[in-house]
Amino acid sequence: MTSRKQRIQLRNEKVRDFFTALEKKHPQWKLSALLEETANQFPPIAPATVSAILKESGSYAA
Repeated sequence: MTSRKQRIQLRNEKVRDFFTALEKKHPQWKLSALLEETANQFPPIAPATVSAILKESGSYAA
């Protein structure tokens, strides 16, 4: 069984990958739309959490 930390790291990698793919697919979208769509795909996280994951800030640092 994987630890909580490993599961969160895996989720964060998936969030980054999804965001990057979405950004390439929809380059005309504003950042806020990309963050919101990414958050919708990974409930229960919020757009602010997606932003922190992408920036690798705070407890979301790799």
